[in-house]
Amino acid sequence: MKKILALSVFILVFVFSSRSFSQGYDFDLNDLDGNSVKLSELLKKGPVFVQFWATWCVPCKEEMKVLNELWNKYKDSGFVFVAISIDDQKSLSKVKPYIDSKSYKFTVLYDTDKNVFSNFGGQDPPFSVFLDRNGSIFKTYSGYIQGDDAKLESEIKDAIKIGKN
Repeated sequence: MKKILALSVFILVFVFSSRSFSQGYDFDLNDLDGNSVKLSELLKKGPVFVQFWATWCVPCKEEMKVLNELWNKYKDSGFVFVAISIDDQKSLSKVKPYIDSKSYKFTVLYDTDKNVFSNFGGQDPPFSVFLDRNGSIFKTYSGYIQGDDAKLESEIKDAIKIGKN
């Protein structure tokens, strides 16, 4: 009986850890204008890089500059970049003005209750998840160090190539 229980637990852990996030965590969040945005819709365009950030997080803002440049360079190749703010109600009002001040044009969403952030395993920002077209995790990133640009660009190119196969 113990062997059957152990095997059942192992199977459940394997099934839940290997499923794609698009199936298990197809989020539906509002953008800066209040429009609903679903992960499953974004994945139809190509691989999706999701960055969780906050206005009070300096490394988040540094990474966002780099991701904006990479998004501008590869968006026509099917690369999708989404920045999800995990600002709480106190700092939420700073999100749109910050994005506008930088003239960023990528999609920015709100996750004020941090449910999506938690579902993807986020602990501290910046935390990013790179999903392939099928919604499976291609890479995850915790933190940001200046100079990660070349590595990120290489992984974007790989994800775009895989998506075209």
